[in-house]
Amino acid sequence: MINEDLEQKIKEIKENDKEFSLTPRELINAFGCEKRTSGNRSYINKFLQDNLLETEPDYINAWIDGEILLRHKKKAKSKSGADPIQRIKILPAANKEPITIKRDTSIKEAVTLMMLNNFSQLPVVSGPKTPIGFISWETIGHGLTNGTVSDKISDFMSREIEILDYETPLLEAIAVIIKKEFAIVQKADKSISGIITIVDISEQYLTLTEPFLLLEQIENHVRRILNGKFLIEELNTFCKIGDLEKNIEHIDDLTFGDYIRIIEKPEHWDRLNLTVDRVHFIKQLDKIREIRNDIMHFNPEGISEEQRKDLNLMARFLMHIIKYLKE
Repeated sequence: MINEDLEQKIKEIKENDKEFSLTPRELINAFGCEKRTSGNRSYINKFLQDNLLETEPDYINAWIDGEILLRHKKKAKSKSGADPIQRIKILPAANKEPITIKRDTSIKEAVTLMMLNNFSQLPVVSGPKTPIGFISWETIGHGLTNGTVSDKISDFMSREIEILDYETPLLEAIAVIIKKEFAIVQKADKSISGIITIVDISEQYLTLTEPFLLLEQIENHVRRILNGKFLIEELNTFCKIGDLEKNIEHIDDLTFGDYIRIIEKPEHWDRLNLTVDRVHFIKQLDKIREIRNDIMHFNPEGISEEQRKDLNLMARFLMHIIKYLKE
């Protein structure tokens, strides 16, 4: 189901060949979705395909609050329109025009701006599209240490400023920013679209890696629960799918789906010596399995807050029941 606003837009597109400007966030919200997870993308892509619609640029790769066009599909295209490379334009900081100063700005004004905004540096520009350097606590410190007595930014400015294109691959940008600590982002028209710092990279890294770490913690706990409870021969029988046989020798060889197939049988559950409800345990474990599928697609936006909450709750729950596990 889509909301009435999008439904009306689609009607206009089909009947009058109109185009509508909106953001990826507005598009996915119209479907009742929060994130561009693999499941949500599949659902939205099918709807667009069935209704001969397309977005330009592709809503999957565009910044979540950037502008895209929704229009009637003109040409046959690949079902997978995703850019295989994650680029810095997906970062919010790359889409937030930074505060800049000019070379004739007083050092007092620059320091005030840095303190008020908790900045470590400020780009210095000679025009809207012409960065010429930067000032930072480090450049100010070097100037003062070397006896510079001045109220002019130009006397404390470094010209070694790093500029990245809006389409720069994220991995390439990370290497630059780790070395330089920050970089200015420019669009194709040379306008400054943002400034990315180590903090922004760290936040993005946490967004991407935290789900993996939580999932690993959950799987390790489940493996410990299953450890030593079944014969190798039994596990190979339990996990056989049709004529497809598996070569399972250790608990670590099991997949997440295998965990559920084993635990959901009452006679298997009894061997685990757990004092919690089997039905609710399996239901939550299956929810984690679905989240895992989204995580493995390495979505640059990470997972939804609800999914993150489910992972944290399950990890914490397993950590508690492991304490009382009867070996």
